[in-house]
This record gives sequence, structure tokens and C-alpha cells, in this order.
Amino acid sequence: MWGDEILFYEKDALLYRLHEGLDNTEKQVVFIVGAPITAPFHGTQGVADVNAIVKLVRNEFAGKQVQLAKFDAAVSGAANPYQAAFDFLSGRAGQDAVNRIIKRAVSQALVSVNEGSWEDAIVKLADDQLRSLDQNLKGWYLSPAVASLGRLIAKYPDRFGQIVLTSNFDPLIEVAVESASGAAWRTSLSVDGSITQSAASGCQVIHIHGYWYGTDTLHTNRQLIKSRPTLKNDLLTVLHDKIVVVVAYGGWPDIFTGALSGVVSNDNLFPDILWTCYGDTPVLSDYVYATLQPGIDRNRVSFYKGIDCHEFFPELLRLWDGNQCEQFVEEANDGLTSSVPVSHDRAKLFRLAPLECDRPPNIEVWVGRENELRALETAKAKVVIICGIGGEGKSALASHYIHTLSERDDRYRSWDWRDCKEQSDRIRTQIVEVIVRFSKGTISADQLVETADTELVEVFVDYVGDASAVLVFDNVDSYVDLENQTFTGILDLLIQHASTTQFTSRIILTCRPDVQYAGKSVITIPMKGISESEAIELFSKRAPDQNIPQQDIRAARFLTKGHAFWLDLLAVQVTKVPGTTLRKLLDDMRRGREDVPDVLSSIWDKLASREQILLRFMAEAARPETERTIERFAASQLNHHKFTRALRTLISLNLIVVKPEVDAPDLYDLHPLVRQFVRTKFEPSERSGFIRVVINQYKAIIGTIQSVLGIHLPFAMLERWSQKAELEVSAGLYDEAFETLVEVESALIGSGHVQEFVRVGRLLFESIDWETAASKYKHFDKIVGVMVLAYDQLGDFDSSDILLTRYERTIPQKTARYIKFCDVRAYSHWVRGDFALAMDWAMKGNTLKSETNVDTDFECQHTLALAQRDAGQPEVALEYFRKGFEVAEIVKSGAGIPPNGPMYGNVGRCLQMMGRMDEALSCYRRSMAILEKDTSSHSNSNRAYARRWVGEIFAHLGDTTRAEAFFIEAIRMLGASAPVRVRELYAEVEKVRGNPSHILGERAAAQIVGQWIRG
Repeated sequence: MWGDEILFYEKDALLYRLHEGLDNTEKQVVFIVGAPITAPFHGTQGVADVNAIVKLVRNEFAGKQVQLAKFDAAVSGAANPYQAAFDFLSGRAGQDAVNRIIKRAVSQALVSVNEGSWEDAIVKLADDQLRSLDQNLKGWYLSPAVASLGRLIAKYPDRFGQIVLTSNFDPLIEVAVESASGAAWRTSLSVDGSITQSAASGCQVIHIHGYWYGTDTLHTNRQLIKSRPTLKNDLLTVLHDKIVVVVAYGGWPDIFTGALSGVVSNDNLFPDILWTCYGDTPVLSDYVYATLQPGIDRNRVSFYKGIDCHEFFPELLRLWDGNQCEQFVEEANDGLTSSVPVSHDRAKLFRLAPLECDRPPNIEVWVGRENELRALETAKAKVVIICGIGGEGKSALASHYIHTLSERDDRYRSWDWRDCKEQSDRIRTQIVEVIVRFSKGTISADQLVETADTELVEVFVDYVGDASAVLVFDNVDSYVDLENQTFTGILDLLIQHASTTQFTSRIILTCRPDVQYAGKSVITIPMKGISESEAIELFSKRAPDQNIPQQDIRAARFLTKGHAFWLDLLAVQVTKVPGTTLRKLLDDMRRGREDVPDVLSSIWDKLASREQILLRFMAEAARPETERTIERFAASQLNHHKFTRALRTLISLNLIVVKPEVDAPDLYDLHPLVRQFVRTKFEPSERSGFIRVVINQYKAIIGTIQSVLGIHLPFAMLERWSQKAELEVSAGLYDEAFETLVEVESALIGSGHVQEFVRVGRLLFESIDWETAASKYKHFDKIVGVMVLAYDQLGDFDSSDILLTRYERTIPQKTARYIKFCDVRAYSHWVRGDFALAMDWAMKGNTLKSETNVDTDFECQHTLALAQRDAGQPEVALEYFRKGFEVAEIVKSGAGIPPNGPMYGNVGRCLQMMGRMDEALSCYRRSMAILEKDTSSHSNSNRAYARRWVGEIFAHLGDTTRAEAFFIEAIRMLGASAPVRVRELYAEVEKVRGNPSHILGERAAAQIVGQWIRG
């Protein structure tokens, strides 16, 4: 027993040691953290803690009384109930069941948008889907401890940001670092292995007991103490000269404590081990004492008590931040003001986050294009447009350029790739996703729903302008003004803005039509056929062991007009297909059409049936897919052996494009020309069977994701629904397409991906027969209403009006559907600020419903009240919004008043407009308290609106400090997602604050607002 032999220092000693105490040492700090750092904190969600995990294990045997009795006996009598629970589970259900428990435990930290449970669905997701959740920074709850640790690592990487060790299985340390605009990468080991074999930029987070997917997880004593000599040696090397701070870590016998024993017992190593205990009356196990005793004797181990990780890490962060002079962070003087001058350029706040983007094609053989590459490398242009007919290598040039950035002493540090797939209604979605990525997850797509195109471009340039990144928008043909040879809409705005502002990044766009812009900041690189010498070089690289007559190569180049893709396919055929010569291929081509060489028809006829079948399935897929998914497409016609042979053959023939990625499965796609060829070769009736098979596989994929629609899903997962609907439209399954859009409408639009919904909705509306649509498709009216709102949110009022006119024609008589039309039209006018017209249309619908007593759920009352309120009739609107309750009871939150945030907010707004400020504040306080717990779509925007309204009242009442605090909080909520609203709020701040050179600190503002909400 250690008894009184150990001195436990107080928290202030540890804070000093890790702040001012580091002034005279160059040692790096390595944190070792355990489960409490990501566990639930004060009622918020988090990863299930030890006790909750034991309950999860027990629930595995629910309803099995004999097993439950044995479980309770095993756990209750155990020195370590956690390990005993997993020992019990392992013996009866195996390691797969153990891993499922951990997925359930980690999933409890996911941000929910409803009250549903998704744990059962999480355990069924594939690793690539779970990886998408990892990368969705907005999708996780972060405790004060892990959030502050992440900021320490991100802001002070030289001290704290090299390595973190954890026994946890969750991604929250990495999420916290990246959310704070830092970089982190993961190493997870459930077996012996080296932690030094891979390297990346940022902090290495080492999960020593495994990870929540992709590896087994270690829990039992047998697993934890098993020999892992390579890992142990690596840990010795890592820790031997560091300040090792152990926080919220139990100290069970495992690989870390084993390595620590080796470090402290070696007199030639000089670490500092700072071991913390939670309570003021610390408990230290005999095992930990025995492990650390050699270091205690050498004064290389210090102990600290009273260390609550949720208090300690925020306090340590504040100490370090106290040395900085950062905007919106510091409290100075009396704690209410900051000494930072007000700046009107608050754009440069964030750095790149390693979230998902599309993958560029892999370039196996590269020849020529020296002039084009030289133009890319030497030009100072901020925007580069690569034009040329399909197959000339536009995407290949862009891909080769970004993949060789690291080989040059270049000004660009990172890249992003977006495939617009030659589809309309897609570019806004892609721009939004770029913003989300470059914001390090501090902004989400739903925050950008209300931004006009001009604002969105401003946000894009704000986030990306100083990132020194290359941004590729591939296949943007649908946004070209063919007559004026410029881009249209938001893409034109983006080019104009990027080319005329301070912009260290570069935008590359590829398209077939020629596009030209004046000025040196935008250049166009035309892609023509390759030269004769380049063609000869291509064949020599593809067929190095064959002697192909150069006159045949010259003939091929002449016949194809130097078309890069056609020549490459010919070269591959000569190399890979036995008995094939270039001269035979040329003879086959000459027998086809004379104007365009029919290379693919010649190749198609030589393919085996299994390869043709596989190409037909892949031609109908809506996105690049993994080998496993593609095999499922073809499983009804190809067994595993035939599929594998077909896939390898088609890859070798360059008919399939491989899109690789580090630490993720390769994706496989078809070249656009190959896809176009396969689709046009067969009639729609011949394609429908293949499309239906692909749809069924998409249904299977969606089936695993469907139950997690209640959490914040990344676009890559939500896109599965829109792709399924698109395929259903292609197959003529219109009713199913409506069903799919209804299913995903809330999640897709609520998460901010409005244009993606519009894109598929437009395809559906262009395909159906409008004369019979209302009677044939039960969701027709609903999707029309959603589409009108979506157009209005995008600011595309012309499309909204056209759709409304078209919709009205489907209602020749004033049936119940006319009430729906009145409501949709009224709401559209309200969104645009046309309150008088909104009232007119809503009253038409109301009158029709009241006079006819028609039995329908369609109604216009809510829209009418919104319009009345904002048109200056709050007294009238209040009668609807109070929902039959007395205003006095709502104001004092009397008994029986439901916790309805929108009701309190709407009543408060009416009271504010009526001049009843104190009552309005009471309603706003209640509404805001409810909103603080809301994680649904638009909740952040709604919180910002509420703060602005309260700020307006305090400004009216002369309470300038509170007014400024609420305006600053609203600005913080919006970030850079709504520039117009932010500028309006800054104007309000300028009006109320008295000091012309100081602005209220963000933290002080948050404290004032929080105290007011809590009452």
C-alpha cells in the first residue's frame, strides 16, 4: 500500500506546471485520456460511460432470465464489473457482439434531430458509412473537456499537438481538433503493430484499445494485458522524453501502463509523468503504485488530486489563450470588453478540414500535354478553364496537376475535387459542400439555406480565399452560356468575384464548350488532339514489348484526329487482347461511320458477355461505387469468379476508371464517353431491368441508413436517396420516386441541400404527365409545395412562379386541392416579403374551407397569421398563435402551457410588435430555453433570430450592454453563413455600444446571454 508516501498536489499546481512551468523546457506534452473525457456531461449526450456500457451488455440478454441472473452474479461479484461484463458477453456471443456494443456506445454521442433511437441502425452500417459520420464534424456532441483539448491541440500544436494516447474507441478527439481548425489523424491498434509506420500532418491520435469500427475492440483483462512488443517499444520511444499527463484514465493493466513501467524504471530515460486523480480524496490502485514506483523514487512522477477533466481542460485553455490577443475571445478590464478594435473584415477565420470530397480519376499513363501543364504551372491566373470535346483529357489534366502539386515548390497546399457530372441544379450544392469542408465543420449546409447566390459566393471566397488550395469543378457543361461563351448564374458570379479579389487559391473548371473571360486572372486552356510524336509515345508506354508499326499509329492518330481517349483505348486493346493488332482495329473502325471513329463499338464486340453485363450495370449507377457494391449489382447474373475476372479485365482495358483514396476502399466508375455509349446502345425497355437491379441495391443501402435519418448525416449519405429517386425516374417508376422524395425531404432540405432536392424534383416533374399527375401520384401535391418553397429558398422566384402556374392548371375546379394551392402561393409570397399578397391568397383558402366545410387537412391559417403579423397586424395574428391559451398564462408559463418553442417565439414577436416589451421578453426567454436543446434543422438560425429580437428589445429599453451581448451572440451563431444578416447585426452593434473602439468579447456576451436565459 502506498499510504502517506505520495504527495498529491492541487489543481493550481498542475495548471502552473502546464503553462508558466513550460517556459524553461522544450519538452512536448503528451496527454493520455480515458472514457470520462467524452462521456455525457451535465445532462448532455456523450459516449456511454463505463456503467452505461455494462447496462448495454446486460440488455443483450433482455428477456432471458437465466442468463440475466448469471450476468448479474458475475458482474456484482467482480472487482472490475466492466471487464466482467465483456468476459460474460464474449463467452456467449463472441467478439462481433462486443464490437456491436461499442458502436452502440459511441453512437450515443451523435447529435439527434428528433426523439428517435438509431442505435440498432448504427450497428448495421458499413465502415465507409461510419467513416462519413466520423467526418461530419457538426454531427457530434463535444463535452467541455474534449472540446477544450481539441482547441489546445489545434491552437498550440508545438506544445500539445504532436501525439495524444487514448483508451477510447470514439472519434471525438479528432472531431474536436478539426472543429477547432486543426489537423488530426488516427492510428488504431487492437493487435501488435507499429505506430510509427505511417505519418501525416497534425496530431496523431493513438487508440491503443482499438476503434469503434474497422478493428476489434479490447476490453477483457486477457485482451488488455496480452503481449504487444512492437507497440510497447514504440510507446517507450514516444514517451521517454515527454511530459506525459494522464487525465481521466483508470490505470488498468494494459499496454500503456506496461510501457509506462518500462519508461520510469529506465535510469537513462527522463520523462515527466503527471498522474491525475478525480476526487479530492484520491484513490490509487496498488497496481498503478507498483508500476510507477521506480519513477516516484526518481522524482519523475507527480500526482495531482481534484482534477475534473471538464473543468481542468477549459481552465488550461483559458490560461494559454490569455497570452493571445484574439478577436471575440478575450475578456479584459471588468470582463465585459475586449481591447480589440472593431474590424469590418472578419472573413479569415478558418482552415481546411479533411472531410469528404469527390475523387479525381487515377492516371496510369501520362504523355504529352507539356504546353497545357506549363500553362497551369506558370500562369498566375486565379481561375483556369479547361475546354475540349469529351475524351481529350480535361479531367486527366486537372487530376495530374493536383496529384503532382507536392512535387513542385508551389504556392498551393491542398486541393478539393467536385464532379458536377454535366448535370444542372448541382453547382450550388457543390459550392456549399466546399464551404462546409473549408470551414473545418464550423459551418453546416443548413446555415446556408437562406443565403442568396451573391452571399454564397461571398462566403465561399471568405473561407477559401486564403487557403492556398486548388479547387476543381469537373464537368460544368450545364452552366455554360453557349451564345456568350461565359458561365451562367452562381458560377459566373464566383468567377467574377474570385478573379477580382484577394484570392490565394485557384479554381479549375472543366467543360466541353469553349468559355472565355477577359482579364489576366482568368485563362482558358483548350484541349486539342495529341501530336503524332505523343501518340507514338503513348503506344510505346502501353505496349512496351510490342513492335507496332509507326505508320499504323500515324493512321490511328489521323483517323481519331488525335483523340486522347480513343488512342489510349486502341493502345490498350493491342496490349491486352490476344490476337488483336492495331491494323485490324483500324479496319473495323473504317467500316463504321466516317465522320466519327466508332472505337467503342469495335471494342464492345470483342468483350466477353460477362464484361458487357458488368458495363451495363455500372452504366446505370448514379455514382462511383466500391467493388463490393458493384458485385452486388451484378450478382444476379455473375458469380464471384466471373465478376472478379470481368472487373479486372475492364480495368486493364481502361474502360473502368479507378478512383483511389488513402485508408478507404477504391471506387470504380465509367468514363463519361463509355457510360454514354452503353446507355445509348440499348433502348429504355432494355435498360429498365438493369436500372431496377441497381435501384434494389440502393434500397438495401438505404435500408441500413434509414433509421439514422434522425441524426445529422453528411451529404454523401443523404445523396443515396436522391440518386435512388433519379434512377426511379429513369426507369419510369414515378410513384416510387415521389415516395423517395417524401421520405428524404425533411433530412435533405433541413440539412441545407436544397438544390439537390430541386435537381431530382425537376427531373421528376419534367418526366410525368401533368394532366393525370394529381390522381396518379398521392404525394404530388406535397412535393409541389416543397419544390415551390425550395425555389424560394434559393431565390429562384421565376421557377417558383412557373411551377405555381403549372400547378394551378391541374386544379380546374376549386376543390380541396385549391386550398393547398392557396397556402403554397401565400407562403411563397410571405417568404418573399409580399405580406399583402400572402394575406390575400391565405384568406382565399381560408374562406373556401370555412364556407364549404370541406373535410381536408389542407389549411392556410398558419401562413395567414405569419403574413398578418409581419404586415403590421400583430393583434390579429396573436389570436392564432396563442393556440387558445390566455396570453397572460403563456407569458408566465402557467400550468398546462406546452413547451412549444415556436408558439412562445411567435407570441413574443407579436407582443414585441405591439410594444409590450416585458411580456415579449418573458416569451422569448422561454422560447430560447427550448431552442437551446433543439438540434433540428434551422435551429441555429432560429437561435440567431431570437437573440436579435431580444437584442432589439433591450436596445429599445436602453440596456445597451445586454443589447450588444445578444447581437454579438447572434453574430457568433451565424458565423459567416449569412453575410447580409451579419452586416445588419454589426450595424445594430454600432448603434448601441458607447465605446467607439471596443467591442464586447464573445465569451462575455455568451455569459450575459446564458445568465439571462436561465433567469
